[in-house]
Amino acid sequence: MKSMYFKGRAVSDESSKVCILYDPRDGRVVHVHGVTALQGGRSISEDELEQRAKSRAAAIGRSVSGLKTLHLPISEIPHGMSLTVNSEGTGLVPATQSTTDLSGLLAKYRAT
Repeated sequence: MKSMYFKGRAVSDESSKVCILYDPRDGRVVHVHGVTALQGGRSISEDELEQRAKSRAAAIGRSVSGLKTLHLPISEIPHGMSLTVNSEGTGLVPATQSTTDLSGLLAKYRAT
């Protein structure tokens, strides 16, 4: 992911946290929630971030039952690609086009 900047300096991985809610059966990412604590701001724990992620996901109609969480620094979130969680639940891998790449599906739809 591109670096975030505050007052001309890159925001560090220690300042930004990301919580990914995913289905452990297939690694499908259901919801991603992140926070950045700027200098002087209050940092939150992984537990609080996880609760916020689940709350926000439920608020937009996602079922959070049975989902697992993966916590990553913002620098490990690639930009511009569909992702799934690996089978070990420790990182992200590119998603197969057949299951997640909506842009490919939309291109096929538009061509017809």
